[in-house]
Amino acid sequence: MKENPEIDELLNSFIDGELTARQQTEVQRLMAHDAKIAQRLRQLQKCKMLVSSLPVAEAPDEILEDVKASLEKRTLLGEQGSDFDERAGARHLLVRKVMAAAAMIGLVAVLATVVYTILAPEPVLEGPVAFEVRELPGEIEAARPKPRMVAVEFNGRLELKTSALVAVDAFINRAIEDNGLSVSISPARQQDKSVYSLRCSQDGLNLLLADLGSIWEKFDSATLSVETEAFGRQVVVNAVTAEQIAEIVNQDSLQRRTEVARDFALLNDTAERLPGREILAAIDDGSRHLITIPKPVLTSSQRTTKKPAGRAEDKQKVHLVIVVAGSE
Repeated sequence: MKENPEIDELLNSFIDGELTARQQTEVQRLMAHDAKIAQRLRQLQKCKMLVSSLPVAEAPDEILEDVKASLEKRTLLGEQGSDFDERAGARHLLVRKVMAAAAMIGLVAVLATVVYTILAPEPVLEGPVAFEVRELPGEIEAARPKPRMVAVEFNGRLELKTSALVAVDAFINRAIEDNGLSVSISPARQQDKSVYSLRCSQDGLNLLLADLGSIWEKFDSATLSVETEAFGRQVVVNAVTAEQIAEIVNQDSLQRRTEVARDFALLNDTAERLPGREILAAIDDGSRHLITIPKPVLTSSQRTTKKPAGRAEDKQKVHLVIVVAGSE
């Protein structure tokens, strides 16, 4: 569309909001019927956006003085207002065109700088480059077998409380006889409690725990104290089960045994503090049948010649003091 000063002036006034409501309606009607006018309006709006984004600069003093002189001259000569408005509009349009061109030039310069920054090749640093030279082994050594971990001795104390002290004592004594642990246990009777000092192998303890697991529900409380590497310090596991005792004792290192005991202590203490302990107890009772302490099944011939679990040739790895007391 060719530039029309009158149309451009009208559209600029529409953009600046200088028209009356009737004139605005007329301009909208022209844009609806003439696509070129609508296109021209969009061009002028873009120019206005570019110009408004440029920084404001003060006009030179010479231009201000020239404008004042021209106004005074026209006032003295009595020029008609319509002629003055027409020329002022033309000058205003010229200024807009110049400023729009300057904005376009500035925008192109900024875009060129950004593109160059992105696409410019990275500088290559010249200098010595260090290389690491690694010697390949002439022969691949065969994997050496790891040293076998030897189980260390377990020291602990198991305190059990029950309201059926007599029956539980009789059951423990029978289990000691059946599993051949008589020579490994030093029983003692102290008023309302029985103390069993057990020194045997891990297998011997597993046999005894397997029998005690069948009457574990008769104990009102069960607490296991495990000796640690620090002298005089113990890990106390409350509400311990026979399965947990077996898993702690069967660890090969003292550090691992201490870690497992602490895990069970935290687990049991958390379960004691959680609401709905009856539900947790029911779940725990149901899961005990899934994890059982292995106990060898003896044939009739083996029962007659069964060797005691605490024989001298069996290395003593367990020292456990079992205290069975009556509940108050």
